[in-house]
Amino acid sequence: MKLTSVNFRDGELIPEAFAWGRIGPEGKTVRSANLNPQLAWDDVPEGTRSFVLACLDDDVPTDLAERDRLGEIPASQLRRRFVHWVQPDCPACVREIPEGAIAEARKCASGFGRLGINDYSRGGTPEAGDTGTGYDGPCPPFFDARWHYYRFMVFALDTESLDLPAEIRWADVEAAMKPHLLASAELVGRYSLNPRIAAC
Repeated sequence: MKLTSVNFRDGELIPEAFAWGRIGPEGKTVRSANLNPQLAWDDVPEGTRSFVLACLDDDVPTDLAERDRLGEIPASQLRRRFVHWVQPDCPACVREIPEGAIAEARKCASGFGRLGINDYSRGGTPEAGDTGTGYDGPCPPFFDARWHYYRFMVFALDTESLDLPAEIRWADVEAAMKPHLLASAELVGRYSLNPRIAAC
């Protein structure tokens, strides 16, 4: 399988329109458009009956209080995962999600699968369509000395639907899809809200 976007190529900077936060006046973080990027996938294996869509950031700091001589979180700090998007049961006939098609007020749009809960929920259970559900884009700490790399992924499965709880989270999806996985593809984009890093 191959996953692509017209908005950025693999390894490139994610445009700020597809982030939750952007660099505003005087370098401060402000709210961005939070649009989902356009995504398309092909070379789908025979027997595919549904897809899982996801976006993960594995560069999230584990200690916001730790700072280096520049007042930034050291790039070498141990990192953890942050789930920005998980959407299972996307129909097998779908091969593209248009730009902004499942963003903000359109998060509950039909035809793209079930709406999952992302880590903006902070462990809570937000209402469907609110922040913390569906796609919520990048917003890394502005004082982080490290680029964040966002892994957009599509998984082809041999089942139309996964046996998932009402509140869908990445851990449940990851476990449930393992015996059904036929193929996967990934597109990685980078992003930073640190003015020093973003200027590079």
